[in-house]
Amino acid sequence: MELSLFEEKQLRIDAGTMGAEIALKKLGLIRDEISQNEAFRLFTRAKVETWRNLGLIDRNTGTKPNSPHTYSRIELETIKKLEDKRKLNLRISK
Repeated sequence: MELSLFEEKQLRIDAGTMGAEIALKKLGLIRDEISQNEAFRLFTRAKVETWRNLGLIDRNTGTKPNSPHTYSRIELETIKKLEDKRKLNLRISK
């Protein structure tokens, strides 16, 4: 399958953006973690739980009892973009 010029350009922009976000996160200049409630609100509960059950994303738990569950915003956005571009097919057969 050959990419169109537009698709290739968009792919490079997405990769550059993601690389920049990861670098900023590692430098401590941006916060990547979002709460479980925020993840559900932004990406829907069903999608987040499906992605987690399939092992595509990790849920982070704090070290203290009753710590809130958090997710990586970068991971969530990456899976969503792949799904939107139909590069990731998550149809589950029963």
